[in-house]
Amino acid sequence: MTTDFSVRPARPADAGSLAALRWTFKQEDHEGRPPSERSAPLYQRLGFQPPEELLELPLGT
Repeated sequence: MTTDFSVRPARPADAGSLAALRWTFKQEDHEGRPPSERSAPLYQRLGFQPPEELLELPLGT
């Protein structure tokens, strides 16, 4: 294992890689099930509905 590395703040260009890593970690946390699967019934009982479209903020705006 190498110990020769540096830590820097994430940049907009890193977003895709960071999102993929986060998704992988979430899948491991939930044993392969989508992370919102367990909480969805609670939100539905409270009147929330799945969004018709994904809201996103393009980086660099």
